[in-house]
Amino acid sequence: MGLLNATTASGDGFIQEHGHCLVAGENVLLAFKAVRDWIVFTDWRVIHVDVQGLTGSKKDYKSVPYRSINAYSIESAGTFDLDGEIKFFVSGLGGIQFKVGRDSDVAGLQSLLAEKLNR
Repeated sequence: MGLLNATTASGDGFIQEHGHCLVAGENVLLAFKAVRDWIVFTDWRVIHVDVQGLTGSKKDYKSVPYRSINAYSIESAGTFDLDGEIKFFVSGLGGIQFKVGRDSDVAGLQSLLAEKLNR
């Protein structure tokens, strides 16, 4: 599962398009969007939405509770490197990785993962 050059996006945009997959009281803390795909970090889990097909009517939703994430790696963009890379390793799914653009909130994601995984 991977996204190409995702950028930090508004949680409101995710809620408008895919809010039906959130449960009552669940808040979007951080969202990344790449063309049509989303990866969203809520207060309880990570949600990946893979929009498929020409019309985008087929969607694959993956929900990963934070307790299933064993480790993560975050590589920020460098001077000549236009994107960073985020990887996390999930029980039962293997690795999940996606690329993020230079202006993405990588520091915010690192803080969020550190907080959620150290409980």
